[in-house]
Amino acid sequence: MELSTYQEQAKKTIQKNASNTESAEIVPFLGIIGEVGSVVTQLKIKLRVGDSYVAYKRKLGEELGDVLWYISAIATQNDISLEEIAVRNLEKIHDRFLVDESESFKDFDGAFPEAEKFPGEFEIEFISYDEDGRKKLKIIDKRDGLMIGDPLTDNTYEEDGYRYHDIFHYGYLAVLGWSPVLRKLLKLKRKSDPEIDENEDGARSQITEELISLFIYHHALEHNLLQYVSSVDSGVIKQVQNLVKNTEVKECTGKQWEKAILNSYEIFNTLRNNHGGRVLVSRKNRTLIYLGKN
Repeated sequence: MELSTYQEQAKKTIQKNASNTESAEIVPFLGIIGEVGSVVTQLKIKLRVGDSYVAYKRKLGEELGDVLWYISAIATQNDISLEEIAVRNLEKIHDRFLVDESESFKDFDGAFPEAEKFPGEFEIEFISYDEDGRKKLKIIDKRDGLMIGDPLTDNTYEEDGYRYHDIFHYGYLAVLGWSPVLRKLLKLKRKSDPEIDENEDGARSQITEELISLFIYHHALEHNLLQYVSSVDSGVIKQVQNLVKNTEVKECTGKQWEKAILNSYEIFNTLRNNHGGRVLVSRKNRTLIYLGKN
């Protein structure tokens, strides 16, 4: 049966015996809460009696059908088609959980001059040192031995290792092929296109990237810096995608963002534990690789 056919038939059974329109609209919302409880009850019975509960699939199907009816009723009352809901949901979950194949990544450098493109692969070194009783860090570009940016500190009263956070930007570069912050630091802004230079590589985009890094970091602090996880909360991914919805990186999927975050935090934790080290930034392989210390 087509979802549209089901919705049309289910619409005929919506009761309109409430005293006012507002109550009639609320009833399906309350009903779905009760039916979800009935679905869980079937699982409870299954767990309690085991395989002897031979009616499990039939009863579960009935309860799920009731949930579907209430979903259809709510959709109908709000002029939303079940077909539209299903299509949008598949797009959402495909973006979040499936799309991370190398051929699906967007090339933001495209046809820009070589002098404005991120390198396909290069090595950097994080060197930790003490100065005037403070923990500091410098990042060296191993291609020319020069320091990238200024020395970094934790910028907080208590040492927490945030000085290593630039690895997040290198993670975005490697996995997503995007980092306005590094375009500035590496002098790779796409000035051949003034509009791209201003809107994608300018200060606003750099601030957005820093905000994303800080936002994820505060989430990570509550989850042991993501050391023992294999996924990122979907709410975090959704918020990140919302922050970049008006930039070129909106082309990246939720799954790709998750890969960038997990890879970056893997290397971040390794750098902290080893007080620095060398990292391969591989845009061509969409990954960061810790190479060890000298």
